[in-house]
Amino acid sequence: MLKRDALLEIRIENIPARFVISAEEQLKKYAAELLAGANLPFEGLEACGTYKRLVLYISGVPARTEEKLQRSYGPAARLLKDEKGNFTPQAAGFARSRGTTPDELGVETVPGKGEVLVFETKLPGRASVKALAEIFPQLISRLQFPKNMVWEKTRFRFARPIRSLLALYGDKQVAFGVAGIKSGRVTVGLSAKGSRQLKVSSAEKYFRTLENANVIVRDADRLEMLRGELAALSKRMKLSVEADPELLSENLYLIEYPVCVVAGYSQEFLKLPHELVHLVMKKQLKFFTVANSKGELQPYFAGIRDGVSKGQRNVEEGFRNVLEARFHDAIFFYTRDLAIPLADFRAKLGAITFQEKLGTMLDKTARVEKLAALLCGGCGAAVNREEVAAASGHVYSDLTANVVREFTELQGVMGYYYAKNSGLSEKVSRAVGEFYRPLSAKSPLPSSKEGALVSLAGKLDTLVSDFSLGLIPSGSEDPHGLRRAALGSVRIILENGFRLNLRDAAAAAFAQLPSEAAGRAVEPLLDFIWQRAEAVFTEAGYRFDEVKAVREFFMSGGDLLDCRDRVKDINALRGNPDFAGIAMAFKRAKNILRQAKTPLSGIPEEAVFAQDEEKALYGDIKRLSGRLKAHVDDRDYAGGLRELLSIKGSLDSFFEKVMVMAEDAKVRDNRLNLIKSLVNIFEGVADLSQLQ
Repeated sequence: MLKRDALLEIRIENIPARFVISAEEQLKKYAAELLAGANLPFEGLEACGTYKRLVLYISGVPARTEEKLQRSYGPAARLLKDEKGNFTPQAAGFARSRGTTPDELGVETVPGKGEVLVFETKLPGRASVKALAEIFPQLISRLQFPKNMVWEKTRFRFARPIRSLLALYGDKQVAFGVAGIKSGRVTVGLSAKGSRQLKVSSAEKYFRTLENANVIVRDADRLEMLRGELAALSKRMKLSVEADPELLSENLYLIEYPVCVVAGYSQEFLKLPHELVHLVMKKQLKFFTVANSKGELQPYFAGIRDGVSKGQRNVEEGFRNVLEARFHDAIFFYTRDLAIPLADFRAKLGAITFQEKLGTMLDKTARVEKLAALLCGGCGAAVNREEVAAASGHVYSDLTANVVREFTELQGVMGYYYAKNSGLSEKVSRAVGEFYRPLSAKSPLPSSKEGALVSLAGKLDTLVSDFSLGLIPSGSEDPHGLRRAALGSVRIILENGFRLNLRDAAAAAFAQLPSEAAGRAVEPLLDFIWQRAEAVFTEAGYRFDEVKAVREFFMSGGDLLDCRDRVKDINALRGNPDFAGIAMAFKRAKNILRQAKTPLSGIPEEAVFAQDEEKALYGDIKRLSGRLKAHVDDRDYAGGLRELLSIKGSLDSFFEKVMVMAEDAKVRDNRLNLIKSLVNIFEGVADLSQLQ
């Protein structure tokens, strides 16, 4: 059967970039569902768009839908005939409602209903043009947006007013109407060239027709063109236009035919912090910064305009004027901030509420200071306490600065500049500036151990604050970024080699909160942090069951480095041929104790042993006990695991020849205590019963 392509274009008033991306995903999803429901096969689905049009392209569509077998279910099968063999009124009524006779009915077993009467009929295929005329308006109606508008008398809701609908199957027009607009085969070209009307002869010629009118509809083609423009500009200037991925994506949906405009600005503005320069350009103006080969900002910028037209120099001048106006504002705010002592910034934190029950940001600063000092003493690493104290006192001070109030994304970053301006050392200032690191799962950590400890203190205070009030993330909801804070804490500890007892640290952090803060349970918080640690360990290449084998050591001792040492050694020794056997024996021992449900001391009596195998195992346990403790005390878990492997022979003989659950209660309990003593020494290294 001949196949053609189908096309739907929804031309709209200017739509925000984030709306376009969501709409494209929805177009593909709902189109696939509606096409399947109509028995209309296809070879490919493509959704694309710009700020002026949303497009669905369906390739390889046959001229007719497929035949469809339709089943209608009726009453229970036992109601087909009565005792005399006549069709019942129920069967006759069901058949009549389906336009048939009772003798055409069948029987089918339906889950939950049992055997019921069924009538099967074949629905013939129909012209794809007619099917699409029903599918397209349903598809448009299904699209959801964060905000909608109503603009015409049918009160149809959409992100922006719909201006035209283009719908084709091959060279045939697909006729339907939505929001008072009838579909046709006409669209328009680039707005910068007057939005000239274009008649599209077929779906297959749509993209070429628009391209000839300077509209690049496909996202990938437009992005490639945009990247090419920026690359050509870099080559021409012998500088680097910094193609920020987020900014590329945003510009992609602000234009239909990308053209770069490059212009210079006053060298004076490079006195601003470079992060501020980047943000003014990116957030307010959607411009790209320009740097030299060393990554140093240069007094140029690249803006993107929509399409080729006259007056390029006028556009450059307009872009420059807008940019310099924003820079003058930034200089005004920054200059005012530099005249304010850092201590004054901090004092103003008392007017900012952190949380109603937990006080102000000044209160939070004081808690972070105390917690950072506490962590210094227990991290097992050489850190400068004075630097930690100096940095921790000002990590939130820039929240009251003029620049940060205007550009909240620069909190922390601006703290570095204000700390430097106040006379603090480079290292302390950098610790202040890097306080919020890491900003994502893979982004950099604070560059010094002092900065890392201060950052950890802040994250820990935030975690205990929310947990104390029961504000624990569930599902995908995490408004305060607690998962990020917990993951950042795990990375800081592991990558800096901090030997911290997080159980004690969390308890100390909870103790600092106001007395009215409820729910001060350490356990849920430790479990929450451990879930992030599990992800870090498994990503590092350790198996999930190996990580589970050390969980209880973290829950009791709170030492992530210790847990990593244990996991690493389990993983390394797992290839030993005796390892699987000893792990299986340990699991068997734990199962026996679980099923016995008998209070046990774990101290067997030698005089009660009745078999040589009991005595041999007990002798090995006694021999191992002291040596194993020495390995554990030295954190030599590989050595401890090797010691455990040495007991395999006597352990196998015990389980092979000794009946643990003997009829004599005294003998039975003694053997259970022997097993308990074995489990106790094993669990000093790892819970091997978790291994699969």
